Amino acid sequence: MRVRAWLLTLMTFLGLVMMTGSVAQAAPPAASQAGRVLSVRMGGEGKATRVIVESDTPLSYHVFLLSAGSYRVVLDLPRVRWSLNGLTSEAGSGKGSGAVAGYRYAHNTATTSRLVLDLSGPAIVARDFALAPKTSAERHKIVLDLEPTTAAQFSQEAVGDMSGPKPVAEQTSRKPLIVVDAGHGGKDPGSTSKTGLKEKDLTLAAALALRDELMKTDRYDVALTRSTDIFIELEDRPTKARNLGADLFISLHADAGPKPETRGASVYTLSPEGEKRIDGARKQNDWILDVEVDSGRPEMVNQILADLVQRETKNQSARFGEILATKAGEAGWPTLQNTHRKKSLYVLLSPDVPAVLLEMGFITNADDAAAMVSEAKRLKLVRGVVGAIDAFFDDQTKLMAGR
Repeated sequence: MRVRAWLLTLMTFLGLVMMTGSVAQAAPPAASQAGRVLSVRMGGEGKATRVIVESDTPLSYHVFLLSAGSYRVVLDLPRVRWSLNGLTSEAGSGKGSGAVAGYRYAHNTATTSRLVLDLSGPAIVARDFALAPKTSAERHKIVLDLEPTTAAQFSQEAVGDMSGPKPVAEQTSRKPLIVVDAGHGGKDPGSTSKTGLKEKDLTLAAALALRDELMKTDRYDVALTRSTDIFIELEDRPTKARNLGADLFISLHADAGPKPETRGASVYTLSPEGEKRIDGARKQNDWILDVEVDSGRPEMVNQILADLVQRETKNQSARFGEILATKAGEAGWPTLQNTHRKKSLYVLLSPDVPAVLLEMGFITNADDAAAMVSEAKRLKLVRGVVGAIDAFFDDQTKLMAGR
């Protein structure tokens, strides 16, 4: 997905394969020169839903609303090869999310293909745009932002069947997407202090503040796993980040301990034990890696490439964890000794999105709890996190420029 630095290693490996022929095989003849649609992903925040259509080439498109006894959004494309999740087919369907109840795709004429989003209720396309990949490791994207509306407005904006894609404007540059996860929520309060403070409230307040500070920089797109006091299943948190195409995932928590004098923030990235859980999480959640969508490669090669992606994700997570631990301290926020730690935590299991879990402090310590509750004091930590994110992506930019 968004792991960039592994590309050089990947290219080196493929070069060796081509020279040695050790895992080479004859390439199957191309069915056509059409682009391939590789995935349809969905995610959202609150009532809004983002649909991302990923392809291996830039595609012109035309999107419109269609009302024919139901609510639909139609995306017309040039004739493409449907290769969703590595499976090539003439037509198919998939499950939806948010405003989308499900989707269908097929070839609609001799020269066009069509994706139909069947909506769970009336919604409009508030924004649509195309994104060019920043590196060879990324895909081309068409992004649709759907927002709920009234039946009357939907009917007013819906048109008849307007087959055929129209040229799209030049693709816009892409900002890194940061997904911020406010731990716990709803029926899961997390840890609770003796005075009645709940971890779920502290994490939500910090997540909202972090979102606001990140947006002020104008460098990033930001999404929250939750923006209100709702319960979200643990596995849905990293899955949402992947579906949105996240470049970085940060899960916010508040620690608790038996000794009230213990205080300070800590940063967790994935442990070796956690790495052993990734394959199980991938199968459980149907997490398909970008490198796995080419069915023309031998399975052994796909597995090696997937391992490279996971290794680089782990390295990027650890690098960001070190930066975050340093920046939190520099911002004047108390930290534990050996601030950067490792654990086998589910929210860190994404194989292709760098991820950290930040324990902001101890809810069982009066000073830490007061700092997390205070808007002014909490801002110190939030700005330290923003500084760490800036440093992380500045380093990535330098690395790519050096290549």
